[in-house]
Order: sequence, then C-alpha cells, then structure tokens
Amino acid sequence: MIRRSALVALVATALVATPQAQAAEPSPGTWLVSQFSEGDRLLRFPADPSSGDPGLTADGVYALAAAGVGRSTAVKASAWLAEPAQLQTFAGDGEAESYVGGLTKLALVAQALGQDPTAYGGADLLGRLVALQDDTGRYRDRTDPAYEQTNAFTQALAIIVLHRAGKDVSAAVEFQASTACPDGGFPIAFGLPACKSDVDGTAMVLQALLAAGEKDKSAAAVEWLVKQQQADGGFQAMEPPTNANTTGLAVGALLAGGRKAAADKAVAYLKTLQIGCTGPADQRGAIAFDSTGFDAGTVVRATTQGMLGLARVSLAEVSASSATPGVPPIDCTTTTTTPPPATTTPVAPAPGGPAEAPADPPLAVTGPDQAVPLTLFGSFAVLAGAVLLLVSRRRKGGA
Repeated sequence: MIRRSALVALVATALVATPQAQAAEPSPGTWLVSQFSEGDRLLRFPADPSSGDPGLTADGVYALAAAGVGRSTAVKASAWLAEPAQLQTFAGDGEAESYVGGLTKLALVAQALGQDPTAYGGADLLGRLVALQDDTGRYRDRTDPAYEQTNAFTQALAIIVLHRAGKDVSAAVEFQASTACPDGGFPIAFGLPACKSDVDGTAMVLQALLAAGEKDKSAAAVEWLVKQQQADGGFQAMEPPTNANTTGLAVGALLAGGRKAAADKAVAYLKTLQIGCTGPADQRGAIAFDSTGFDAGTVVRATTQGMLGLARVSLAEVSASSATPGVPPIDCTTTTTTPPPATTTPVAPAPGGPAEAPADPPLAVTGPDQAVPLTLFGSFAVLAGAVLLLVSRRRKGGA
C-alpha cells in the first residue's frame, strides 16, 4: 500500500507541476526606434542631440524595413533626410559638389519606402548619380580630388539602386568585377598597389553583382567569403573580433550566393549578441557589436546592420512594403499556468478477489477539451502505467 500510494502521489505531482513560460525575446526594431532622436534621426554621438547622422539614419531605415516594423519612424526619418540641410550636406548640391555615397544611400531609402528617388526633397538622386559615372564605369564624387571618398561600398550601392530602378548597370558591373583580387575576394579601396580582399567590401560587392544576375563574376568571391567565416559563425573585418556589422552584411551575400548553411550559422551568431530580458531594461533588444557586450558608442550601428542579417535580407531587396507602422512592445514578464486539480474516484475491489486490469485500457483523450496539458501527458502516461503494473503484480502475488 505504501508503494502504491507513493506512485499515485508522484502522478498527482506531475499533473500539478507546470513549466514556466518563456518571455519572448525583445525585438531589435523596438530598441532601435527608441534611439531616434526627435523621432526622426539617429545620432552620431548619443549624448549630443545636434549630431544627427544622415548615413546612420539611412541604415536605420533599411533595418526597420528589413525587419518589417517601425514604418512610421522610417517615413519620418526619410522626411528628415530629404530636408535641404541634410540633403545638401550628405549628397551635395548637385552642381559644384555631388557625392556618390550620399546619393546612393538616400536613393535606397526612397526605394525601400516606395518613394520616388527622382524627386526626393526636390532632387533627382538617380540623375545626379548617373552623371557621376566615368568612362571606366566607376562612379566618382564631384569634389576636390583630395576628398574623393568612393570605394567598393559606394560602387556596389550605385549598382544596387540603379538596377532596382531598371537602369543599365553593365559598365558599372564590369568595372566592379575588374577590381577582384587574385584570391577571389574584393578590396574595399580602389587603386592600391597591393590588392587585399576585405570581408565587408566583398559582402557588399556580392550583393550588387548577384542582384544584377552576375553569378559567374561572383562565384570566386562567394567561395572566398565562405572561407572567412569563423568558428563562432561570425565574420570579422580586417582583424578580430567577429562582429555584428560585418556579419550582418555577409548574411545577405551568402543567401544571394546560395550558401544557406553558412548564412544560418551567421544568423545564429548574431542572436548571441542580442541583449535579452536578462539585460538592463534600456538595452533590451539591442545588438552588441561583439561578444564584449553593450557599448553605447557602437551599438546603434551594430543593431542596424545586425538586423539586416537577422531578417535575412540583402540591400538589393530591402523593402518596407509590408512593414507594420509601429513596433512590438518589449514584454519580459513570464507566466505560469496551473491545470485544474485532478479528481479520483475510488474503485471497490470485486467480490472474491482482486480485479484484473483491463486488457485494453481506453485510449487517452486528446484535443482541446483534454484536462491535462499536452506537455505533461507523456509523464502522466508513463507514471500511470507504472501504477497499473505495480497494482496488477501486487494483486497477483497475493498482496
């Protein structure tokens, strides 16, 4: 009787115990929206409200669009970027000064939000960009040569935005492909004495070339990029450590190049950098630059680029067309549920001896009306079977 009672009590305990529900991981998009100063710009220096950064703000728009959240904030950011002060500073006046980097980033903001890049803040961004292409196919800044800032990033973005607009990018593609290093990767800077492949540069170039359908010109670079993946799944820039920025860009290139397994490892790495519910409340949802954790000086840009990787989206396809206006709330509370207490009905033994257990016990009831949560059913069935077996043996043995 003691053993039988103990097993029955164990079954009852299994029915009552319920695991604690896990809180949903905080959304990076929710944290990122909270960082927009005045609701429409990201800051170069978090403590300086006057340090609105057009480039970083554009990155924030891409991130929100890729994640499918925060469209209202992204639209406000675009309006700020289109103001004359930001437009001229970032992209030039279109006459004496014109900058490839600013033109391409603003054009991509417009495209991601379904806006017209040929009438952005009163400027034809694509027309200005096309005017900056030289005879080799390279896009160059119109400025003092000492301040020329074009590189693999700006060339790749030019290819992406012009291809998205249906423009001819064949000359730009040929120039970009011609810059490949002997090992298959691409450098970040053009015209250096020695060609040194760069992970960030290669990831950007691959997104551009593959968007333009240039698989053959991309094959060696895809192979090179895969070989740069580190043991933790992340990618590093010119030197360690692995980081969210480089890895976020690499994911889009890997997926475009058909390397899903490598992309999955990279996404898993990015998830390890997310600040979860165990972190400080004002950091939850952010993506740290690297494994050292939250750093106010790097975390905003790391989050914007890490979000692209988590969303598995390349810059060639980023779009806010299905994005929600707002962002999900961060809710780190956990809940537990307790099933209703089980009731038992004592069964009197049959006259003349112990009752035999039925040969075919009725099947367990499943479905929405069952009293016991499915997560506990396995434990209940095993323990209940043990009770029946022990009772049967004890009775057959004369207990």
